[in-house]
Amino acid sequence: MIRLLVILLGWATVSSGKAEIRDGKGFEFFEKHIRPVLVDRCYKCHSAQAKKLKGGLRLDTREGLRKGGASGDAIQPGNAAESLLIQALRHAADAPGMPPDAPLPGNVVNAFVAWVNMGAPDPRTGAEAVPAEAGQHWSLRPVTRPELPMVKRKNWPRDRVDHFILARMEAQNLVPVDSADDRTLLRRLHLDLIGLPPTPKETATFLKAAARDRPAAIEQVVDRLLASPQFGPRWGRHWLDVARYAESSGLSRNMLYPMAWRYRNYVIRAFNTDKPYDQFVREQIAGDLLPHDSPAQRDEQTMGTAFLTIGPKTLNEGGIEQFNYNVADDQIDATTRAFLGLTAACARCHDHKYDPISTRDYYALAGIFLSSVNHAGVATNVRDEHVGTYPLGPNGAKLVAERKAKQKEWEARQKIYLGVIKKRDALRKKIAEAPETEKTKLERELKPVLAKVSALNREVSALRQSIPDPPPGAMAMHDSNATANSPVLLRGSIRDKGDVVPRGALSAVPVSLRKIGRAESGRLQLAEWITDRRNPLTARVMVNRVWLHLFGRGLVPTPDNFGALGQRPTHPQLLDDLALRFMGHDWSVKRLIRAIVLSRTYQLASTLHPSQHTRDPGAQWYWRATPRRLDAEALRDSILFISGTLDPSVLEGSQVETISKQQSNPLQREIGRREYYLKDVNYDIPHRSIYLPVARGAMPDALSLFGLPDPNLVSGKRRVTTVPAQGMFLLNSKLTRDQSAAAAKRLLEVQGLDTDGRIRLAFEWTINRPPHPRESAKLRTFIGQFDSAKAAWDEIFHALFLTGEFRTVY
Repeated sequence: MIRLLVILLGWATVSSGKAEIRDGKGFEFFEKHIRPVLVDRCYKCHSAQAKKLKGGLRLDTREGLRKGGASGDAIQPGNAAESLLIQALRHAADAPGMPPDAPLPGNVVNAFVAWVNMGAPDPRTGAEAVPAEAGQHWSLRPVTRPELPMVKRKNWPRDRVDHFILARMEAQNLVPVDSADDRTLLRRLHLDLIGLPPTPKETATFLKAAARDRPAAIEQVVDRLLASPQFGPRWGRHWLDVARYAESSGLSRNMLYPMAWRYRNYVIRAFNTDKPYDQFVREQIAGDLLPHDSPAQRDEQTMGTAFLTIGPKTLNEGGIEQFNYNVADDQIDATTRAFLGLTAACARCHDHKYDPISTRDYYALAGIFLSSVNHAGVATNVRDEHVGTYPLGPNGAKLVAERKAKQKEWEARQKIYLGVIKKRDALRKKIAEAPETEKTKLERELKPVLAKVSALNREVSALRQSIPDPPPGAMAMHDSNATANSPVLLRGSIRDKGDVVPRGALSAVPVSLRKIGRAESGRLQLAEWITDRRNPLTARVMVNRVWLHLFGRGLVPTPDNFGALGQRPTHPQLLDDLALRFMGHDWSVKRLIRAIVLSRTYQLASTLHPSQHTRDPGAQWYWRATPRRLDAEALRDSILFISGTLDPSVLEGSQVETISKQQSNPLQREIGRREYYLKDVNYDIPHRSIYLPVARGAMPDALSLFGLPDPNLVSGKRRVTTVPAQGMFLLNSKLTRDQSAAAAKRLLEVQGLDTDGRIRLAFEWTINRPPHPRESAKLRTFIGQFDSAKAAWDEIFHALFLTGEFRTVY
């Protein structure tokens, strides 16, 4: 029936197609996960440096790797299963095991499999590329205030944004289309700013106000949405992509992070309160080191540092030094990509091949993070260094100290108690074996021992009960008592150490780092360095991220890479102008968004003009709005909102925290072991999608099928895919079936509506417009085929949820 209705209405569900991997992202994956392993474990036998080239196989060039050796082609891009290199890395029975001395760890082999399956992107050329000189690359030049460009249509710009956009349009002989109609613009604003569609009442209010004064009506809507408590969940989720947020460690031992949700809620609060972005950054790098006026402020700032320790961890790594460097590598990668848009982690094994980032820079940063302690509440029988938690509350640290003291006192008394028990048992045995003439004497000896046992039992029990419960905890960081600089690890190997490098930052960025004291990790200085207004990257990167979420692509199309492998900005002057406005307005994200969405550029229609489309098919010059697919969270949240089942309240806690309590021992909280976690997790909750449990390797289908990014990586931009599984999910999932039924029940409970009135309201709820007469006629005919109105409306809402119009922002 659902398929019949879709055909009747002339709407398609989804089309199938193959997603493409962008070279930039693939190159970054190669530099981070593949090249370091080749250098450290393979080049000795398979490079120009080898004394004797083994098997005729060279792995130090792109061409050599693809050409293969004596055994044939080494890789088949896109097909890891048939690639000899993968078989060799797996030490398959019919393949020469590589490396021959010891197999690579499973997670490393899995990285090679993923790399080959994505097409084996490899940026290496025959002649190694020369890194850009410091200061020459566009992103490392100072942010400068540009003059407003001259434009022919002088009355068109409404904001400085429009001047820069129109100037580039006119240079390309393009003309902006008309503004979007009121309904389309209102829906766009709602979905972009809070991730939920407007209600019919909100639409009616706006249409009435816009008829009187459209600009004022738009401003009122924007201000209302920016002040909405639903703004935080929408824009906080964008940041969680960047922060590689997940509630487990992933990799070879996937252990739960019971307290990760506190960072999630910290991010939501930060966006709802419009925390200045520079403060937001400082808290995530060094919140525990910032001044505070109250214990609550101290805790809030410290919770931000979970950004550093919430990433994936190699908890099955046997060597503590290797483990620590792996953790620092993740923290370097997350920090430099998220805040600076640079791929500094590529310099772990060698100077960056494309950007002016040296291995000395990398290990200067490594020293900072190696001098910090991770509180993650996670451990295995191999690694338990991160099992600690940061105690929250005004007396959190005091409670921890009291708990330790009481625990120590109880353990000491318990030891005495057990000693007396042992003495009692020995006397009892002696009495049992003694002749009758000695029993009376021994029983007299036993009597005070029994009294002591009884007294100690009461004392031990009382001490046990007096141990205070632990305070609530959070993932966080703090400075180590043993700070130290790091040596350069030659080729990234802990077995081959070079010169020790003072802790510091990236030398190519034209900002000085404040001196780091001997007892300081340097995180505070690093946070100040990143948020220094002279740093040319920080404001540019965040402005670009905001622009991306409002237009579907950034002014810099590669939001996580402002280096040589990234793409250059399409509108560099606009990027700088917005960056300066952002900093000048106290780093306010809400003011930045407000300025952009009130521009003419944002409010353009998505009308397609064939001649202009031929010249600029991607609308990179913004002559029209580009229709955008609803992301996973907005799609699910909108369905729940329309059905009337959405609970918009803040969710304290997480299923991950609840399930983790089934195992009091952190060592037992491994996802998948005896179906732990997998058998209990429930994705059918009424809250917004940001509150769904998201453990690495165990993501909800409602999100993962529709573009939720890999939480092992910083992801400023989601991949948009169109695959059959999405259509099958929308057709058959319990989510869409149940919510269609709930929406039908809600509609039928509205009093005073005839069939046409219900059809109109259903359209208003889902796609924010009245139906065309043709659509109404088809639906009346469709409803007439059912004996039950409820059954008919179940199918109608299901069909509406599958339409491209519902799933697209125009």
